[in-house]
Amino acid sequence: MPTLFSAVYFFLLAAPQYVSETSFVVRGPAGQQGLVLSDLLSSQGENGATENTFAVQNYMTSRDAAALLRQNSELREAFNRPGADALARFPGWLHRDDFEHFFWYYKKHITAELDTSSGISTLRVRTFRPEDSKQIAEIVISASEALVNRMNERQRQNTIGSALHEVELAEEKYRSLSRDIARYRTTQSLLDPERQSQPLLEQIVGLEDAEIAVQLKLTDLLRATPQSPLIPVYQRQREALAARIVALQPRITGKDDSLVSRIPDYADLQVRRQLLERELAADATALAAARAEANRQAVYLDQVATPNLPDYAVYPHRLVSVIVTFVSCFALFLMARLLIAGAREHQDV
Repeated sequence: MPTLFSAVYFFLLAAPQYVSETSFVVRGPAGQQGLVLSDLLSSQGENGATENTFAVQNYMTSRDAAALLRQNSELREAFNRPGADALARFPGWLHRDDFEHFFWYYKKHITAELDTSSGISTLRVRTFRPEDSKQIAEIVISASEALVNRMNERQRQNTIGSALHEVELAEEKYRSLSRDIARYRTTQSLLDPERQSQPLLEQIVGLEDAEIAVQLKLTDLLRATPQSPLIPVYQRQREALAARIVALQPRITGKDDSLVSRIPDYADLQVRRQLLERELAADATALAAARAEANRQAVYLDQVATPNLPDYAVYPHRLVSVIVTFVSCFALFLMARLLIAGAREHQDV
C-alpha cells in the first residue's frame, strides 16, 4: 500500500519542479579565487574555501536571504503557484504559514555548493515555474553582490578610518595655526618680521660702512692737512651718519616696537607650521598607503554562468522515489517478520 500511495502521488499528483543554476566565484586579495586546501587531517577530509567564500554561501541560505524573499509578495508566491501540489507547496499541508517553516522550506529549495577542485560555487533554485527559479536566482545573486560590497565597505572603513582621522586632525591643526599666523600679522602689522628686518639691517650696515669710510678720510685729512676746509664737511657727514644709525637701531633692537622683539613669537609660529606640514605629509602618505591596502584587500563576486531558464523539470524523481519507497517498505517488512519470528521462537522455548 505505501508503494501504491507513493506511485499515485509521484506520477499523478506531484507537481513538476524546475531548477535554475548559476555559478560564481569569490575572488579575494591579489586576485586569489578565495580557495585554499583545508586541513588534510580533518574528520571530513574535504577542501575548504576562505572566509569570504563561506560568508557568501552562508548568506545565500541564511535567514536574511529568506526574509528578503518573504518580504516580496511576488517572490513568495513562487512557492504557492496554482499548479503546485498540496504536499510540496508553501504554505501547504506540511508547512504552516510562518517564517520558521518558510526558512526550513527555503533551505530545501535554495542550495549553494562549492566545488573544491575548481573553486567555483553553484547556486541552485527550485520552484514550480522556470521563470520563478531564474528570477529568484538572479535576486539571490544580486543580494550576495550587495553583501560583498558591504563587506568591502566595512573593510575599507576599518583600514583607512584611523589614517583618515589622523589626516583630518592634522588638517584642523594646520588651519588653526594658519588662523593664529594671520591674527599675529594683523595685530603686529607685519607679514614676516625676519624678512622685513633684512632691509633695515642692510641699511644700517651700509650706513656703518659709509661712516667708517668718512672716518678714514677724516683721519687722513687731520694727519696730512689739519687746516683742510673739507674736515668740517666730513665731520658733519660722520655725525649725520651716526645719527641716522642711532635712529634706525631702535627699530631693530628696541624693547617694545622693535622687529627683534617680534621675531621669537613669529619664529615659533613658523616652526610649528613646518612641523605640522611634515606631520600632514606623513599622515597623507599613510592614508594613501591605507587606501591602496584597502583596494588590494577588496573581495569580488564574479559570475561564471548567469542563471539559466530551465527547459524541463528535474524534480520530483518519480521512478526513483517509488523504488526507494518500495525498497524501504520491503526492508521494514522483512525486519518485522524477522522480529516476529524471533519472538515466537523465544516463546516456544
